[in-house]
Amino acid sequence: MELRREVKQIQKLTLRKNLIQLMRLYHAPLLELREILNQEWEENPFLEVTETKDEIDIDEDSINFEEKGNIIIYESFLKEEKGLKDYLEEQLVLFDFSQDEEEIARFIIGNTDEHGFLPLSPKEIEKILKRDIESIESVLETLKRELHPPGVIARDIKEGIIIQLIRAGLIKDLKEAEKNIDRLLKGEKVPESFLEKIKKISIYPGDIIDRSKNLYITPELYLKIIDGEIKVFYNEKILPKVKFNKNLYDDMLMKLKFLSREERKFIKTKAKDAKNLVFLVEERKEKILRIAQYLIDKQKDFFLKDGYLNILTLKDVSSDLNLSISTVSRIIHEKYIDTPKGVFPLSFFLGKDKVKRGVFGTKVKMLIKKLIDEEDKNKPLSDGEIAKRLEKFGIFIKRRTVNKYREEMGIPSKIVRKRRKSNESSH
Repeated sequence: MELRREVKQIQKLTLRKNLIQLMRLYHAPLLELREILNQEWEENPFLEVTETKDEIDIDEDSINFEEKGNIIIYESFLKEEKGLKDYLEEQLVLFDFSQDEEEIARFIIGNTDEHGFLPLSPKEIEKILKRDIESIESVLETLKRELHPPGVIARDIKEGIIIQLIRAGLIKDLKEAEKNIDRLLKGEKVPESFLEKIKKISIYPGDIIDRSKNLYITPELYLKIIDGEIKVFYNEKILPKVKFNKNLYDDMLMKLKFLSREERKFIKTKAKDAKNLVFLVEERKEKILRIAQYLIDKQKDFFLKDGYLNILTLKDVSSDLNLSISTVSRIIHEKYIDTPKGVFPLSFFLGKDKVKRGVFGTKVKMLIKKLIDEEDKNKPLSDGEIAKRLEKFGIFIKRRTVNKYREEMGIPSKIVRKRRKSNESSH
């Protein structure tokens, strides 16, 4: 009975260890994953880690690449010469901003410095834009909380570090963290545990995207449109091949009787760890591909038709793919896909939970315009009726929001449209 209980406990610990390692691999961006694999290879003799040299099947007309050491630099991505500000502006489609809020956001992004910091205070922005301070502070808070890379739009290095630590879930005591950052910036000693956290973030968050500093994003995935169908592929060339060294293992098995108990235990443990890592790396790839294909399928209109994004949240992905929200969040973290429209983080194709019952403003406007274009000209739709019809598309907005979007597009009211039709009929 005691032995059985001990075996069960060992099994639980093994499963927990594997789960923790899998979550770590899910969350790891490409460069971090390479570091993990190299470290495991150095510590485990039963692991084979070899660089892949074979060419992969990529349409050279759409994607050209060259190797620089272990990093593949996609020329199609670099030729666009997009900088940090372009990258930040592209993300604004994810926010349910009003026109005024979007203008504030664009102004803020346009005034960030080369490191992604914002040298202007809310009061200074208020004086320049002549907008109310509450709206400015609200937009600032949203951008700091949601924009990628984390830490951009911060006032300075200190706030940038705090934002990154908060978003990574690495802060428990904010005041203590602020004290440690102040000490660090003064060159004073800080706890080793805090230094370990700092190693996981960027002092200058904008430098991650700034191509002028030769810091490149390397997509793990690429997209091809084949006969009108969108297919997502994993770029096998960017990661080393990880295999279990069976020859060495078989050789060691032949010598087991000559080894000590500790040596036999070492071989058994390392062999098991190596097999698990090989499996987990494949599991990571399979999950990334599965989620990426799902996201692209849901957003296919973005690539094939009008270029607008559909509503999609982490909850949707979690429910449809039967994965936990935390797993989905880890998997899409800093994973990039190369597409005919450019390189995007997978998170680009997700809306936020707060817009679950809303939609991106541009698409709403296009649907409103379509409904009005197709309405019975003798009985034009009121703003309230348009709001009702939008619900069939999963869009829940108030009548006054319809009124705002309609006026922004320069479309007259129901009364004016009906009067125009009557005048046309009388002539």
